[in-house]
Order: sequence, then structure tokens, then C-alpha cells
Amino acid sequence: MSVQAWLVRRKIRQLYRPASLKDAPLEVRGAHFRKTLVASEPHLPKPPADTLVEAVDTDGVKGEWVAAPGVRQDRILFYMHGGGYVWGGPVPHRELGWRLSKACNARVFLLDYRLAPAHRCPAPIEDALAAYRWLLAEAPGVPIVCAGDSAGGGLTLATAHAIRDADLPMPKALCLISPWLDVTGKSETIRRNAKRETMLDPEGMAVAGRAYTGDTMPLDDPRCSPLFGDQAGLPPVLVQVGSGEILLGDSLRFAEQMKAIGAEHRLDIWKNMHHVWHMSALYIPEGRKAIADMARFFDPLWSN
Repeated sequence: MSVQAWLVRRKIRQLYRPASLKDAPLEVRGAHFRKTLVASEPHLPKPPADTLVEAVDTDGVKGEWVAAPGVRQDRILFYMHGGGYVWGGPVPHRELGWRLSKACNARVFLLDYRLAPAHRCPAPIEDALAAYRWLLAEAPGVPIVCAGDSAGGGLTLATAHAIRDADLPMPKALCLISPWLDVTGKSETIRRNAKRETMLDPEGMAVAGRAYTGDTMPLDDPRCSPLFGDQAGLPPVLVQVGSGEILLGDSLRFAEQMKAIGAEHRLDIWKNMHHVWHMSALYIPEGRKAIADMARFFDPLWSN
């Protein structure tokens, strides 16, 4: 782990899991987490001034095109942001979108999906599927890959299931970054990595999951917990996750499922990396390397 990554991890932990709140009630810790997310937005890195950004709000589809200057127009990366299904949007992920565009030599579409608790599952999946249909119509024949981080990683997998079940052309590949695939909070690493986790509250995961599902949908419904879905028929999948994350178990279980059915996948466990370290790529070399690895994974698959 680089010195830069160590310093960033330390800062994230101080912000999101301060020692002063260690024994505070869960609702107090949850309120602090949400407040910190919102407060972080003005301080997130911004892309270079020459980045091409185009807002989309048409036919029920909302989002942003983000492209580094001169990238190919015949490749699309469809990206779904994280934020526990309750926070986020294209703007906080715009700098990451630019980095992905530059590394992958492709246009990036950042989806702006409806958020919980006002809009619970399956609303984000409906938005993602509508956007995917729109991309297919807007750019016929152009290859698409899909990616997402944290909750957006879960949404990426759930959307791939929905694309398959709708008999639409599948994306060429998927990349799941620190994905939240099981909102029941039952992965073994929720407990095992509780002390190592820099950002997420182990006790808060099931609570956050319930905020997404509401009181009527089971937490293990494959639409909100795609780990419980059928993984057959997926395109090649790259999973990138940190070794100390409480969500590591979701990725391990998913990789086991893919291996059991002989599906093409790659699980990369990054030692000591924090949750979605790609968002820290301006500061840490590991973030830049992970993005470069994504690009190398996608590169031969665009034309398959």
C-alpha cells in the first residue's frame, strides 16, 4: 500500500467512522454517515476543463455523457454510481467518469437513477433498463460495457439480469467495483472485517438495505440482492474489491457462483484498499492502476 493510500484511508476513517461515535446509537451513526456524504460533494475532484459533459433528460432517461477529448465514439461505458441507493448522481462521479473515458478510450454515460427512500427497489433497475434501451436506440450497433461501484455495482448486476431476462442484446462485459450484492448484510466479512473497514458501518448495512427495499420486498429478493439471482448468461465480469472491506464477502460469494457454472469472470482483491478507492485516483496510484486494469479488461471485449 502506498503512503498516499494510507493517508487517504486514515482521513476517510476519521470522517466516516470517527472514534467519538464508536459507541453511539446506530441511528446517530447513520445520520452522521449521510451528513458526511453530502458534505463531501463540494470537495470531490473535478475533471479537467476540457472534459466534454452533456446532460441527458429525455424519454424518462436522466444522466450525463462524459468524455475525455478525442476518445472513440464507437464505444460506450454505461456507469451506475454508488451511494447506498440513497445518495449520489452524475456530478460527484464526473471526475471518475472522465478517468474511465480516458483510460477506456470511450464515451461514458453516467446514469442518474431515482433514489431511496422516495423511490425504492425496483425503481433504479427500471431506470437503468430504460437507459440501456435508450442507448441501444441512440447508438445502434455500438458496443456497450457496464460498470458500477458499491450499490451501483449491485445495480449493475441486477440490470444485467434484467437485460438478459428482457432478451435484449447483452453488454460486452461488466465491472463491479466494491459491489454491494447482498443487502441482507449476511456476508461473513461484515463481521470479520468490521475493524478493518474504513468507511462503511457494519451494523448499518441491513438497515440501509431495508431503506432500499421498504417493508414489503424481502431483502433477499434478487432484484435488490442480485447475489441471490441466476448468474447464467452473463458476459465476462471483472470484480475489484479491497481485502479489508466488509463487502468483500459479497464478491467472494459471487465469484464462487460464477466458477460453479463455468462463467467467465475475474476477481481482483486489492490488499488494504478502501471502499471504491477508484474515487481517490487523483491522490493514490492504486486508484489509477485499478482504472487502467479495468480498461485492459474491457479492451479485447469491445469487438467480441
